[in-house]
Amino acid sequence: MNLKIKAEPRTTERKSDVKNVRNSGLIPGIIYGAGKEGIMISLPEIAFLKLVKKSIGEVAIFDIELEGKNYKTFLKDQQIHPVTRKFRHLDFIELHAGKPITIDIPLHYVGKAEGIKAGGLMEILHHTLELTCLPKDIPDEIEIDVTNLQLGQAIHFGDIQLADGLQTSMSSATTLVAVRVPRGSDEEEVAEEDEEVVVEEPAE
Repeated sequence: MNLKIKAEPRTTERKSDVKNVRNSGLIPGIIYGAGKEGIMISLPEIAFLKLVKKSIGEVAIFDIELEGKNYKTFLKDQQIHPVTRKFRHLDFIELHAGKPITIDIPLHYVGKAEGIKAGGLMEILHHTLELTCLPKDIPDEIEIDVTNLQLGQAIHFGDIQLADGLQTSMSSATTLVAVRVPRGSDEEEVAEEDEEVVVEEPAE
């Protein structure tokens, strides 16, 4: 999702100056580029919050307009006040054609697992996947169909296929989602009974 927003140049560096920026309804931030010094900016808080709400659950690419120049970026890091939950600082990374980036992509689980219909509980262990790719190959999300997932089964990373140009360091054995047997259920008791119990003979 491409989101456009206008920014203002920022020259403030002292804490007192940054506080004044926040009090004026702006969020201090910075744009980092490849091999370039960071560009300090301020973003209108209300406009930015609207964009953030619009992009929940998707990969957001921010087109930041600053003094007539456009910067295509993604939000790499953010500082949030622990009490007010307001944004205190934003770190953006500028995207460059032909230069790979590493970014978290949302995992979107679709369908209703058969195991849930049988009384199981679906447990999602990963909501995002860290990928390295070129800017042109960034997917909005990765869709995973859980419809055929039976009670006691799981989907591992090795079970899904990534599009060309996408790379990740995640192990193929990593569990992404599973349908667990509820504790105390008959199915769990049967599973426990089926387990072989080995008793060691006391040494003479």
